[in-house]
Amino acid sequence: MRRDGPELRHAAGVQDLLTAFGVVFVAELGDKTQLAAAGFATRYQARLVAAGVVVGYVAVSSISVLIGAVAGAAFPTRAVNIAAALVFIVVGFATLRAGDPDAGAPKQSGSGRAAVGVAGSIALAIVLAELGDKTMLATISLAASGETVATWIGATAGITSAGLLGVVFGDAIARRMPL
Repeated sequence: MRRDGPELRHAAGVQDLLTAFGVVFVAELGDKTQLAAAGFATRYQARLVAAGVVVGYVAVSSISVLIGAVAGAAFPTRAVNIAAALVFIVVGFATLRAGDPDAGAPKQSGSGRAAVGVAGSIALAIVLAELGDKTMLATISLAASGETVATWIGATAGITSAGLLGVVFGDAIARRMPL
C-alpha cells in the first residue's frame, strides 16, 4: 500500500486542520487577546470589534503559518519544535513579569472612516499582542510539520472562534452592567 496516495494525504490534511483548530482554540481561551477582545466589546460596537478581531487573527495566522512553512522547509522538524518550545518558555517568563493594563469607558460607535479606524486599530492591537504568543508559536510548530493550508484554516478558525467568544462575552457584560 502506498503511503502517499490522495486518500492518505486528504486524511492527513483533515487531521492537521482539526489538530490546529483544537490546539489553537484551547490555547487562546483566557489569553490576553481574547480578554482584550472582550474589553474592546464593552467599549465599542460588537460588529466593529468582531471585524477587527477577525482581520487581526487572520493576519497573525497567516504570518505564523508562513514562518512555520519556511522553517519546516529549511530545518528539521525536531529543531523547529525545540526552538518553538524554548521561545515559548522565554515568552512565558516575560509575560509573568509584565503587568496587563486595564481600560474601561462607555461604548462608542462609529460610522464610515471612524468605524474603519476602530476596527483597524483593534486588528493592529490583536496582531501586536499575538506576536510571540503561545498560539503563534503553536501555529508555527504545527505548520512546520503539517500540511500548510490545512494548518492555516484550522489555526485561523480556532483563534478566531475563541476571539469572537470574547467579543460576545464583552458585549453581554456591557449590556447588563453600566460601565
